[in-house]
Amino acid sequence: MTLDERKKLILESIIRDYVETAEPVGSRAVVKKHSLKISAATVRNEMSDLEEMGYLEQPHTSAGRIPSQKGFRYYVDCMMEKESLDEKETEFLFRLLDDSFQELNELIQKIGHFLAQITNYTSFVIIPSANLSKFKYLQLIPIEEGKALVLLVTDLGVVMHRQIEVPGSIKAPELDLIGRVLNQVLAGKKLAEIQRSDLQELREELKQRRQVIDHALEAIESLLASSNEERVMISGTLNIMNEPEFKDVDKLRKILAFLEEESLLKNLLPDAVGDNIDIRIGEENQSQAIRELSLVFSGYQTQGEKGRMGLMGPIRMEYWKAAGSLDSVREIIEEIIRKRF
Repeated sequence: MTLDERKKLILESIIRDYVETAEPVGSRAVVKKHSLKISAATVRNEMSDLEEMGYLEQPHTSAGRIPSQKGFRYYVDCMMEKESLDEKETEFLFRLLDDSFQELNELIQKIGHFLAQITNYTSFVIIPSANLSKFKYLQLIPIEEGKALVLLVTDLGVVMHRQIEVPGSIKAPELDLIGRVLNQVLAGKKLAEIQRSDLQELREELKQRRQVIDHALEAIESLLASSNEERVMISGTLNIMNEPEFKDVDKLRKILAFLEEESLLKNLLPDAVGDNIDIRIGEENQSQAIRELSLVFSGYQTQGEKGRMGLMGPIRMEYWKAAGSLDSVREIIEEIIRKRF
């Protein structure tokens, strides 16, 4: 249903005030704060109409109104104008990145921290699987006697690692030698194309160091298997605890348990996410655990695959700021990935 301009103005005023205060909004407050050129009585009548239409709710008798989920949905779909990053925020983001990162993982982590910091919501960034990545190099790093780290880096800067056991007699120079042989055999191959036969060839070539090689290759096989999986980076989880809606310990516990399970968040979002901002409000979310949260998310393009990124917050969310921030960050991250990776 289309609202007339006065109803739209009143609905937006109530949404803005409720987002700011988390308190029901009364007619006098609307007139005073937004300098409306109509009486409080007229605003009350309009608020009553909006309530009957399902866009507002009155949580307590004789109290003000709050936006319903239907009201937020109408605002997002029909009225909202996104607020992009301002100049200071953009400068802050570029200072944060300042070319100090070497890997895609690190870039993604910084982007997630930035989104959580400027919006005060919980951010999530899903890194796509590394199937289309190529093997760049591998390193065997001694940790302590009897233990070493297998570090595998792809051409997109994705870093994967596994700890392995090695004989105490094996020292750093010999680990370097083994690493060089591994690099010669695997160099330039796409991760999805590395076959068990390639790894077997290495075993034959390095018979004299069979124990180390077996452990290293088991680690590589495990890393290659895990490269098929998307990874999730979550920042700003504690921001949820600062929202008055979640002072209830049971509500908070459900949300935190949900965030602990990466697969739940990945499965909640559609696989095919475009560049447009998608917003799911409260009950629109499939998982019961987050029916009192809203998600604002979008896709971002890496080399060959699509990642997903977004923000999670209360239904009483600054959708205009969340959507605009994601739009701005998506453009910046895609530009950096094109130039650096």
